[in-house]
Amino acid sequence: MKHTLLLDETKCRLFINENAGWQSAIKAQVKEIPQLKIMLANVQNADNINGPADKTGTDIFFNSELMMQQNEMKKLDEAIDEQQKKLLQDCDLKIQQDVDAFCNQDILRQRIKAIEKTYIDLKCNFMNYLSTIS
Repeated sequence: MKHTLLLDETKCRLFINENAGWQSAIKAQVKEIPQLKIMLANVQNADNINGPADKTGTDIFFNSELMMQQNEMKKLDEAIDEQQKKLLQDCDLKIQQDVDAFCNQDILRQRIKAIEKTYIDLKCNFMNYLSTIS
């Protein structure tokens, strides 16, 4: 298989579709974060009714982590938007030697991989935490 840095319309459309899939995943996860915060608030409210708890540090940690995750996802979504604009422009102008587009796409792949792993780990830890308190 021959690898080239030519950005023909097929590769351009492939990248655009790849980015659109990532944006859908990010949007779904960003929508989920407020629901997780509500779950945490409900647990905090139940703790206040049932008596004082030592969980406030953990609650603050998860609130902070959820907020940071949401902010990072928004930044990544903005970066993908910029890449999409660039790719659409390249397709329209039939620019085939855009090395930056290739490099940016690889960077975005690494960023999405990292942010999705972080989110899955955070959500898993969060749900484990919620399941252990009552």
